[in-house]
Amino acid sequence: MTIHTARKNSLVRFTSLGLGLTLALGAVPATALAQSATAQSAAPQSANSQPSGSVLTEAPLTYLVNRGDTLIDVARKYLRNPADYRRLQRDNRVANPRRMATGRTLQIDTALLRTREDPARIESFRGDVQVLRNGAPVAVALGAQLREGDVVSTGSSAFARIAFSDGTYTVVPSRSSIRMDRLRRFVINDAPDHRLVVNRGRVENRVTSRQRPGGFRVTTPTAISAVRGTEFRVAYDDVTGNSSTGVLEGTVAVADETDTHGVLVPNGQGVALRAGDDTPVPVALLAAPVMAEDDLLQTDATLAFDYSAPSDARIVRGFIAADASMQDLLAEADAPVGQPLTYTDLPEGQYFLRLTAVSPDGLEGRGRTFNFIRARNGIDGLSLSEELANNARLYRFKWRAEGEGDASFRFQLTRANEAGEPEGQPLIDSAGLSDSTFTLSDLPPGTYSWRIEGTRYRFGHRLSVWSSPEVLTINR
Repeated sequence: MTIHTARKNSLVRFTSLGLGLTLALGAVPATALAQSATAQSAAPQSANSQPSGSVLTEAPLTYLVNRGDTLIDVARKYLRNPADYRRLQRDNRVANPRRMATGRTLQIDTALLRTREDPARIESFRGDVQVLRNGAPVAVALGAQLREGDVVSTGSSAFARIAFSDGTYTVVPSRSSIRMDRLRRFVINDAPDHRLVVNRGRVENRVTSRQRPGGFRVTTPTAISAVRGTEFRVAYDDVTGNSSTGVLEGTVAVADETDTHGVLVPNGQGVALRAGDDTPVPVALLAAPVMAEDDLLQTDATLAFDYSAPSDARIVRGFIAADASMQDLLAEADAPVGQPLTYTDLPEGQYFLRLTAVSPDGLEGRGRTFNFIRARNGIDGLSLSEELANNARLYRFKWRAEGEGDASFRFQLTRANEAGEPEGQPLIDSAGLSDSTFTLSDLPPGTYSWRIEGTRYRFGHRLSVWSSPEVLTINR
């Protein structure tokens, strides 16, 4: 399933120097965003040209009075405390709470609004995924509901994809832990309002367009942001206290701890914050690495991917999934730039690899997805036995094929020098063998080199691999 979202604005506020990061999607009034955007466009791009004014204060919700509405009825239906109709009466200067003109508007403080539970669910998972509820483990299963306060943690090479009621989803990669802080919908207009807390690791979020006063908030111990529909990543290192935010869709406004100075972070840029940093400055996300074409077919026991990466990248990160949208994640690996990405224990099949580059500040860049084929094709277990039969000396060569599907083999025997290196053309070159054995008799004394080629057809490709050569010395 591919989820399409409207492009909206998002905000990030760094609330303290090295103490906390919160990403709040949806808690931002449109006026604050407009003011920030105006200030940004009118000033040059620099650390001193930030928009001013609060960017996270939620404006009141406007309610249109219908025929027959009374202030008391509105409070009874939509407020947490029906007695707060008096607050509405005062804030909106309503003379008679039992009579209001049809078509007039009321401004309602969103903190007064009633909500109902709106559980999330585990859409997919793989590997060591744990859920704690009130400190006790609960069963992890496809479709299992997640409630407020639940903690979702992933182990090494594990993943969890969390789906929310409006099509929004969060991917929790390996070695991460998050808490479901708020899972609600506002009764007044059914707008979803969800909040996560990242205790450790990373999350990737794609948030569908949401109406006020609903939103989506992600908190870690370093900063704050807010949007009503976007795609972004958040990472938090619980050891160093560093965090980073990368914006893949939408716009993020970053402000200081007092919420008076900030800077807009557009699509394709990000912010990395170290403990003790002042107001951060957005930088362009690193371009995606490119996979080497020779790695389209992965036939060895260990998968290894070479790539070209931006010169200023520190590491390259690779995600393997069964689908191009990366919803069914299977494996994750990091590699220092210059070293291949390696994976093990991946069954045969057709897969997708998404590559990203990570900067020295820990800011993950743009991604690019490549398809590849995993089809094991190896030759192992080479052995040689010798026996006498009918006054003939027999040499029986054996090997073992690795991989799925029927394979054919080719046997080559070549003269070798004292170092065991092949010399000249093969003395015997027998192809099209179906058995993993080959027998020769009465070989003359000397040194030989022999090897096996294994061939099979998988996923529309001819796969061929040679074994390492073995040395045979005959003395008579």
